[in-house]
Amino acid sequence: MVTCGVCKTDNDEFAIVCRNCKSYIQNRIPNLDFFATVWKVIESPRHAFHDITLAEHKNYSLLLFALFGIGLSYTGFWYFQLGSRFESLLDLLAKATAIGVVLGFVCAILFTFLFDLVVRILGGKGALRNSLGILAYATTPVSLTLAMILPIELLSFGMYLFTSNPNPYLIKPGLYVAFIFFDSAMALWAFGLSIIGASVSKQLSMAKSFVAALVTTLLSLGILFLVAKDLVRYI
Repeated sequence: MVTCGVCKTDNDEFAIVCRNCKSYIQNRIPNLDFFATVWKVIESPRHAFHDITLAEHKNYSLLLFALFGIGLSYTGFWYFQLGSRFESLLDLLAKATAIGVVLGFVCAILFTFLFDLVVRILGGKGALRNSLGILAYATTPVSLTLAMILPIELLSFGMYLFTSNPNPYLIKPGLYVAFIFFDSAMALWAFGLSIIGASVSKQLSMAKSFVAALVTTLLSLGILFLVAKDLVRYI
């Protein structure tokens, strides 16, 4: 709750003006600054998600989901070992990236609607667009992985990262395990951020936020996996 400094009325945590005297009780945030918000998500996620919820426009949400989709696409190409279907690594990366952008927009719709539905069932508050902003910025670790780790993985393994002949583990086992561990840690970080985001933006307990994030993740990824199993034959 936010207490008005003028009339001492208690207001919702995300109210801009007092419901009683109409005085401003906290600053408006018309737009989000991309780099400043991403850094705040890393440094102080609760404050970052508070600002994201207050923001009138959830700037760069679709961009972040596009990056998330690209990361998910590369993961799918790795999991299904699709490297043998391409003549060169460049061809594979081009197709995986194109698919990833489309996948990102699908994820934006799927994750947001499922998350918002589960949150409402659990008694959470907030608009659908807040769910979009929270989930988009929760994927920040995936964007960091794309920018910093994927290039090193590609330089280390090349096309073998996406094949089983030979398995990349047989080429550089220690390095491959380290990459798997780091990628998994970043995924867990993104999951943890979605829990914090639900707690702050939707005003849920941490336990309910965990349930909302877990159910949304399992349902969304489960649906995408089943669809991918059928579509992978066409790649």
